[in-house]
Amino acid sequence: MRKFILAATLVAAAGLSVAACSKADRTDIKEGAEAAGAEVKEAAGDIAANPEVKEAGAAVANAGAEAADAVKDGAAEVQEGVADASDDARREADEARAAAGDTSRKQ
Repeated sequence: MRKFILAATLVAAAGLSVAACSKADRTDIKEGAEAAGAEVKEAAGDIAANPEVKEAGAAVANAGAEAADAVKDGAAEVQEGVADASDDARREADEARAAAGDTSRKQ
């Protein structure tokens, strides 16, 4: 990570100073920028290959899967609760109609 910050700083400094430099200076800056780019590429490769980074990525993916499962379970419970409440309401309405002497079944 330190390499990446250093390389990014060098590239930014090079970009700001290019306009005010001689051809030799611009060549030096270009070479420095290319070297910084190579360092950034190497640092990115190091980060991508880091087992801790891979482990963290797997943990994030696992957490996402667990969250999705929890949402599905919660939705199933809500759906079941709604069905139970609907059945209860229908049964209570039928009982109220029966108590009032209404034998027709309302849907």
